[in-house]
Amino acid sequence: MDSRNPSAASPAGGKGRVSGAVQAAQGPALARTGSDHLGAAAATSGVLLLGGVALVRRSRTSRA
Repeated sequence: MDSRNPSAASPAGGKGRVSGAVQAAQGPALARTGSDHLGAAAATSGVLLLGGVALVRRSRTSRA
């Protein structure tokens, strides 16, 4: 078996390998890192920060 030419007899079955022609037709692509939910994460962070500020202010006024 030639390592440069995967066949169906290979352990992975030759799957997951993209030929140069197919890759050129698709164009370059970046890995999906999960950054598409960045807006929701920023909004949640802001809400939690404001909640913490409110709790600190309430606790300071109750001590005085």
